[in-house]
Amino acid sequence: MKGFWWGLVLLSAGLVSCGTREPVMRQKEVYSTLVSITLFQNTSNSVFDKIFQRLETIDQQMSAQRPTSQISQISAHAGIAPVKVSSDTLWVLQNSLRMSQLTDGIFDPTIGPVTFLWNVEGNNPHVPSAGEIAKAKALVNWRDVVINPGEKTVYLTKPGMRLDFGGIAKGYAMDEAVRIAKAAGDTIGIFNMGNSSICLLGSKPGHVPWRVGLQTPEYGAPRDSLMGIVEGYNFVVETSGPYERYFVQDGKYYHHIMDPRTGAPAQSGLAQVTLLMPVDTKLGDGLSTSCFILGLDKGMKLIESLPGAQAIFVTTDHKVYITPGAVAQFTLTNPNYHLATLTPVH
Repeated sequence: MKGFWWGLVLLSAGLVSCGTREPVMRQKEVYSTLVSITLFQNTSNSVFDKIFQRLETIDQQMSAQRPTSQISQISAHAGIAPVKVSSDTLWVLQNSLRMSQLTDGIFDPTIGPVTFLWNVEGNNPHVPSAGEIAKAKALVNWRDVVINPGEKTVYLTKPGMRLDFGGIAKGYAMDEAVRIAKAAGDTIGIFNMGNSSICLLGSKPGHVPWRVGLQTPEYGAPRDSLMGIVEGYNFVVETSGPYERYFVQDGKYYHHIMDPRTGAPAQSGLAQVTLLMPVDTKLGDGLSTSCFILGLDKGMKLIESLPGAQAIFVTTDHKVYITPGAVAQFTLTNPNYHLATLTPVH
C-alpha cells in the first residue's frame, strides 16, 4: 500500500506484521480533495461511515466554496447582521482568531477577499490590478470579527469582508476523525486530509515508526521526487509550499499562499515549511502557512516558542533548517539540498 499526497509521501512498506489484521482504507472526496482513512483494528463500515459523515458535516458548515455554508452566510451578511452558527464553526473561528493573535495577524481568517480576488485555482487566474489588490487588502482584519459566544453568532463589521478558513477547518476535521476512531477502539491509523496534512496515530504494527517522505519543493517536480524523510510515532505532519497550486503569467509564478500584509502571494524566501507535532497538541492548523509567510527567522522563532512543535524549513536556495527537536526525525535524501544552521544575531 502506497499513498501520495501534495508535499507528503507515506513510505508504508511493511504495514502488516504477524498477528495483525489487514488494514482497511476508505477514500472519499471531501473539501474538494481526496480524503483517505486507514484503520488497523476496528475496521467496520460503521466506523468509517461515522467518520466521513462527520467530515461532510464540517465541510458543509465551513467550506468557503459552498454558498449555503455557515461561513459563506457570515460573509454574505458582512456589515449587515450577525449570523447564528454551530458549535463547530464557533470553535474553529475562535481558534482561528487565537492563531491570528499568536502570529500578529499573519494568519487571518478574513483573508477571503484576497484569495477570491486572485482565484489561483480558478479557470482563468490572472494578476489583479494594484487598485483591486488594495481594495481587497483593506477588508482583511481579524479584529473586525465580532463573536457572541453566548448567542453563538458571528458578525463581520465591514461590507465586503469574507471568511476563508483555509486548512484550519481541515485540521479540525482531522481531529474529529481521530477522536471517532479512538472511541471505536482504534489506536493505530492513518488520517490523510488531502494534499498537505496527515495524522499517523500510534505506530506501525510491531512498534515500527511511521516514515513520511517530503516532496521536493520545486515547481514541476515529480510527486515521487523526495527532498527528505521524517519518521516517528503518534504524530502529525503538516506541510505548506507554493509548488502545487499556482499559475504562470509573463514567465512569473504566482502561488496560493497569500500574505495579508501585501494582498499578494507571499515572498518570504521559503520553498517549504513542514511541521511535526504530537497527535494531541492541536498546534498545526494554519501554523505551517503562517511560518511560510513569516519567513525563516521569524518562523523559526515562532515554532521555538510553542511547546511540542518542531519544524523543517526549506529555502528557495535549497538550504534546509531544522529545529533541534526534529533533527533525529529527519533524513536528507536529495543531494541538491543541504543542511544549514541559523547564525545567531547579537
